[in-house]
Amino acid sequence: MKRWEVREINTDAVKETLSSTDLSELTAEIMSARGYNSIDDIKAFFNGTELSDPYLLPDMDKAVETINQAIENGETICVYGDYDCDGVTSTAILYDYFINMGVETLCYIPERSEGYGLNLRAIDEIRQNGATLIVTVDNGITAVREADYIYELGMKLVVTDHHQPAEALPRAEALVDPYLENCKSEFKDFAGVGVALKLLCALEEGGADFIVEQYADICAIGTIADIVPLTSENRTIANMGLAQLKYTEREGLVSLIEQSGINRDSINSSSVAYFLAPRINAAGRFGSALTALDMLVTEGNEAVENARKLTTLNDQRKQCEAEIISEIGAYISENPDIVHDRVIILSGKGWHHGVIGIVAARLLERYERPVVILSIDDNGFAVGSARSIQGFNIFKCFDSCKEILVKYGGHECAGGLTVKELDIPRLKEMILSYAKENFPTMPRFTLTADKLLRGADITEKNIADLARIEPFGAGNPEPLFALSGAAVLKVVPLKNGEHTKLEVSYDGVHLSCLMFRRKTVSAGIQAGDKVDLMGTLSINEYNGRKSFTLTVTDYRLHGIRQDSYFAAYDAYESFRRGEELPLEILKKGRPSREELVSIYKYASGLKAPFAVANLSCRLGINCFKLSVAVDAFCETGLSRTAENGYIELTSPKARVDIESSVTLHRLDSLIKEYENAQE
Repeated sequence: MKRWEVREINTDAVKETLSSTDLSELTAEIMSARGYNSIDDIKAFFNGTELSDPYLLPDMDKAVETINQAIENGETICVYGDYDCDGVTSTAILYDYFINMGVETLCYIPERSEGYGLNLRAIDEIRQNGATLIVTVDNGITAVREADYIYELGMKLVVTDHHQPAEALPRAEALVDPYLENCKSEFKDFAGVGVALKLLCALEEGGADFIVEQYADICAIGTIADIVPLTSENRTIANMGLAQLKYTEREGLVSLIEQSGINRDSINSSSVAYFLAPRINAAGRFGSALTALDMLVTEGNEAVENARKLTTLNDQRKQCEAEIISEIGAYISENPDIVHDRVIILSGKGWHHGVIGIVAARLLERYERPVVILSIDDNGFAVGSARSIQGFNIFKCFDSCKEILVKYGGHECAGGLTVKELDIPRLKEMILSYAKENFPTMPRFTLTADKLLRGADITEKNIADLARIEPFGAGNPEPLFALSGAAVLKVVPLKNGEHTKLEVSYDGVHLSCLMFRRKTVSAGIQAGDKVDLMGTLSINEYNGRKSFTLTVTDYRLHGIRQDSYFAAYDAYESFRRGEELPLEILKKGRPSREELVSIYKYASGLKAPFAVANLSCRLGINCFKLSVAVDAFCETGLSRTAENGYIELTSPKARVDIESSVTLHRLDSLIKEYENAQE
């Protein structure tokens, strides 16, 4: 179960906003909840329509001078990119610009097997192909050794990047990176494609309108895909690009949009994030990123065919991802203790490097704790990808293990590493030791709502006005609302029960609540229940009638006291990990035989898989005791853990002795040991 929080709203600031703008009250409250509490901040958010002077970025004048000199001399320029969506789109706009300017231009995007950034073999190939100037996009700011090699070969380098620089900077004619100390731009959080766009504006001698007209559609895709904050200039880039995407004439993009099933009239940031960007990323994961590049910069049948290839590669990615998750699911079924570790660490032979990061993200969402996935190759090495939650810095965790790592990198919530296969057991030990020493109680996966809704908030005007906050994405998510105590009127299966719709009454308003990928049979909700919900609001129109819809992000039965629940669950997990607990807590966690029978009978009456949190709420039993009971059921064949983590009762063929459970025996032994120690 996820922790829920609701942001605070400054009512005085909301009143001032309402008196000075035409925002609806709900939109004004959302802006306040997100820290926009002055009129100047509000206006800056909504009125930013122009890009700032590109020369505010460091070394932009030097970059322009170097590139123009190379063009005047008739030199060949190589645009050096990266294989993810940001890198591909960055490469596309710079390469296309140079080609259209009649410049002798090469491009190089490393394959995933080569690794990220500049590499010596690629530099040799670029030199052999006649380039004398390399311009990087979305990489290069840490390539000290590679930069020196470029100059040894008699070439020059211009770096454009958006990553954090290291202490040592590479040799180059220009280093254009907003995170360098000499940057004068107030806004720093550009994607790589944003920095490349700025370079084009500078090359065009400030002709931002022409550059935006030519490339905003591609820039919006890269910006949204790279999960940079969609605020300030990124918001401007995304807004302009999304408007252009609706009418883009790029045949590759038109085909990709059609294959994604997107309605061009309503294309938005979610369309890009969930349908277009994954297809572009699939090229670098399962084929060559050059396929995605060609889709963006070629015309006619070639562009259309490349778009089709991207869809095929994305399907392969989905299949590979599903196979790895299925393999992991089977392993966890046989080794259930692993999901109670502070950090889940899993390794497998030959897992595709291109999807292990996605798999880690899926498992993080399911088990609500940091996840490290390691893919072991045939050469005795394992490449890992990790996803974490705020509060547990996975980069610092890896840094504590650096003595056995071949290489590593990342930030708070994501990271990567390479380790020798023989060192994997030691790595697991070190990660878990770091987590235990620094986090006796692990940070909790948290959902934060912008507002606890009242019925009066749910009006057509209010909901329609929320669209003004778009485009949504990192740093500017779609408004998330909490509802407390909604009365369930009806539970409706959708698509053969694969999805669920709740019809609820909430503070005098009727709402349809859509629960996608939540099977009706395991939703654990029935008519007459009261539920708490978190989700996003929209207005639907059918046969001329408008209705309000909540797309549910998370839900729980009304009445769960989350602090008490989490305290009990943390104690249960400590017990599962063999950590010391007070005797009183152990005693409170031991279900009596009568309680075991009662829990089993009640669960049998549900005739469907159930979640421990919901059952704990229905029965009023703390989740430590209930979780121990469920463990006993699973160990004695009375139940099993379903794929989605829910508990499913079974029908044993013979009489079961529940007291033979290993968990109950261990708990009883601990209680007896502690009691004897006190005598």
